[in-house]
Amino acid sequence: MQPIFLAGVRPFLLAWLTLALLLLVLGRFTAAGDELLIAGFVSATEQEASEGYFSVGGDAMVVAKQGTGLQRWMKAHSGQKIRITLEPDVD
Repeated sequence: MQPIFLAGVRPFLLAWLTLALLLLVLGRFTAAGDELLIAGFVSATEQEASEGYFSVGGDAMVVAKQGTGLQRWMKAHSGQKIRITLEPDVD
């Protein structure tokens, strides 16, 4: 028979190890990187597309100047899944 003060140590130790593992995993996911990746479907109404406003997924909106290659590309890929990567220029 275990002493009463040792009976609660094992669950406490397991809870502590679980918390430490969870924090380690969350730390890996939230580590700040030098790039940002946005992926999602391009969507825009005809009027929005002609004005250069495009939604990418639920988190981002791309505004392109009218008549540019970017606007034409976004219009051509409307409804398709795309990935946008933003990273600093390291010149």
